[in-house]
Amino acid sequence: MKHLPLALVILCSVSFGCGQSTPVMTKAPPGYHGGTPTPAAPEVAITKLETPEDKAQYFRQLASDKSFDPQQHSELLKKYAADSNEELASAAKQLLERQ
Repeated sequence: MKHLPLALVILCSVSFGCGQSTPVMTKAPPGYHGGTPTPAAPEVAITKLETPEDKAQYFRQLASDKSFDPQQHSELLKKYAADSNEELASAAKQLLERQ
């Protein structure tokens, strides 16, 4: 009889706890396709870079990327082609010439 309240508490907590299930994620979080993260658009990615040298390096990497289409990003490239930093402007101009 002394253990009856304890047994009831345990029984209730187990029965209520087992009735709840955690939700299962049915679709991938934004930015993921096929389980791997998709790269950000150049307009988004370049805003995360701080120095003009980093931005110029990013443009050089895009130049070697066969899937990058400069025509789709001509406004971005024109903006940076007019930049005061020569290295950044040169890298953007090289991509513009690929059009």
